[in-house]
Amino acid sequence: MLASVETRLPAMRALAGGVTATELRVTRLSEASAQALIDGVADPNPKVRWWCIQLLDHLPDDRAIPPLMRALDDPVPRVRRNAAHALGCVACKPTMTAPFPVAALEALARLAEADPNAKVRAEAAHSLQCRR
Repeated sequence: MLASVETRLPAMRALAGGVTATELRVTRLSEASAQALIDGVADPNPKVRWWCIQLLDHLPDDRAIPPLMRALDDPVPRVRRNAAHALGCVACKPTMTAPFPVAALEALARLAEADPNAKVRAEAAHSLQCRR
């Protein structure tokens, strides 16, 4: 449903409780919804992966960190860039209190230094600045 323009917004509301950053910051995910978004980060369709990461970006839930870290190795640069942003953007998750894993910092540093895509490198570098 996230891959289709026609069904995307209703699917986002049903799955995550909102569409805008303001709505997503106050929603509480059910276990099933959280698991669906986490599983969606590994979906075969890159649009689904991108949208699941986009939703996880605005949800202050430390369960999102491991799948976002795995998405840093996605074959699609746009997905890697979104994962780097979602990991590092403190502004998108102002209420997140979980400690940021050292392994995530190391993964972002690797991307900032060596990713073949300039936009991914730039986003990873920005995320590192936000988290340090």
